[in-house]
Amino acid sequence: MLVRIKEDRLLRWSAYGAVPFLWLALALLNPFLLLMPPLVYLALSKAMEYGIVARNDPEEEPDFY
Repeated sequence: MLVRIKEDRLLRWSAYGAVPFLWLALALLNPFLLLMPPLVYLALSKAMEYGIVARNDPEEEPDFY
């Protein structure tokens, strides 16, 4: 059981490490992809600032029992 968890962890972290390289490889083909994350972040932050999008922060502890 411990070996399977360790293998899954290695697979998960290798996927995490591969994502930036895949994103940069795609961005070489389409430079607009380099601008997308900052544009999405700015759009969402301005939408929250102006009240268009409301954050859903629970005020009390959720029940996960």
